[in-house]
Amino acid sequence: MRELGEYPLNDAYIGLRSLTYAQRAARFLSGLGMPASAARAPWSGTCAYAVRLRRGDLEKAVERLRGADFLPGRIWLREGDGSLREAAP
Repeated sequence: MRELGEYPLNDAYIGLRSLTYAQRAARFLSGLGMPASAARAPWSGTCAYAVRLRRGDLEKAVERLRGADFLPGRIWLREGDGSLREAAP
């Protein structure tokens, strides 16, 4: 299995309300077979946190997080040129 770090330009970020929630969500998703890690939200200069995961796992991850009451927030996608864009809700 490939590690998440091998997909630097093919990742997505799901915003969560705190570092603790981001860490719990990352463990939850990893336990479901979706490699994920807690990260500082790359779109914010403040103390915002997110779960970083492979873009291909995004739809399934959001569904699972909602089902487990994690209440995901903003979603950002990393583009091929390294820039970020916010995904439609």
